[in-house]
Amino acid sequence: MGKIEWAMWANEQALVSSVVVFLGGVLAVAGQFKYWQFGAYAIAASAFVAILEYPRGKRQTGRTVQRKFQYCFTVVVRTGGLITRNYFVRFILHLLLSVACCFHLSTLLGGICFMITSAIYLMAAFKGEEWTPVEKEKDPEEDNEPNIIPQPRKPPPRRPLQTEADNQL
Repeated sequence: MGKIEWAMWANEQALVSSVVVFLGGVLAVAGQFKYWQFGAYAIAASAFVAILEYPRGKRQTGRTVQRKFQYCFTVVVRTGGLITRNYFVRFILHLLLSVACCFHLSTLLGGICFMITSAIYLMAAFKGEEWTPVEKEKDPEEDNEPNIIPQPRKPPPRRPLQTEADNQL
């Protein structure tokens, strides 16, 4: 069997966790529950995590399927340097973000999801994985000149183009 890439699992888990935390935060703020400020924190934390986790990292084996509009977020993560590339730093970040989410019932599930995400990132850090940006692969067909189809000279219906061999028959 192949090697498990823990970072890919953690990335998907982090995105889903940010959605769960966002929904819990919106519920807390819209309901004006007691300590609704934790809901406002949860909304901001989920937006931060979504920006950080949206670009997929390059896979160690095989081809990586990019997400739609990933490039602009990749630039943000790439400029973060070691802080955004290292999975041990992400482990600590998600663990710290989860603490405040666990103080309110509406964001508790998202906080637990962040804790699970941080555990998966810890496993990825121990396995020596690191986030690398996905570079756009050049397609060999793009370098060739495009095939130019001649403009039709007759109105439809047209017969197929005849070759010299067809003319000799």
